Amino acid sequence: MKNILLTFILLVFLSCKSDKKEIPSEFKDSNLQLVEFLEKKIYLPKDFEKTTIETVAELIKNSPDLNELSEYEIQKLENFKKMGQTVEIFIKNGNYRNNISFQKGNYVELTKEAVEVYVDLLENRLFVESEQFGVERKRLESKFLNYGISKIVKVKYLQTFGEEKIYLTQYLVTYKLKTFGIIVASESDNDYQYILKNFKK
Repeated sequence: MKNILLTFILLVFLSCKSDKKEIPSEFKDSNLQLVEFLEKKIYLPKDFEKTTIETVAELIKNSPDLNELSEYEIQKLENFKKMGQTVEIFIKNGNYRNNISFQKGNYVELTKEAVEVYVDLLENRLFVESEQFGVERKRLESKFLNYGISKIVKVKYLQTFGEEKIYLTQYLVTYKLKTFGIIVASESDNDYQYILKNFKK
């Protein structure tokens, strides 16, 4: 009886040890963050912290280089809030110019043909308003990606406003039965494509 009890304790101990998941190598500089509308914790770069639309708007308003584009960005954030759109934002080291945001969408089945449709939507509808403020965009990349069970459209731009440059990457992701957008804004041309590996299975 004593031997059976010791064997059982050993098995429980070993099973607890094996339950500890090692962080995959591609996520070694990452932390788990909850994206609430996805009901999923995902690995994001460790220097990004979750914030709110209100906080980002305040950071923009208090920026020393407030300009016409800043006012447009504030208005856009306020519109998200008014329309009740589900947006979750993570910013890098308190710098709103470097951010990763997740936006809830309606489910659509993505295929390679979706790349052209999405580019058209961005460039001929959504970006038109900001062009009136002097924003220019050069498309750097547009492609269809498969990540395990996920289907993804990736479109990347270099956005300029006077001397300001931001690399803007838009991912449209269908994962299981959900479709959502991931938008990455980066001053250093980092599109953090590796975060898509969170949605492989």
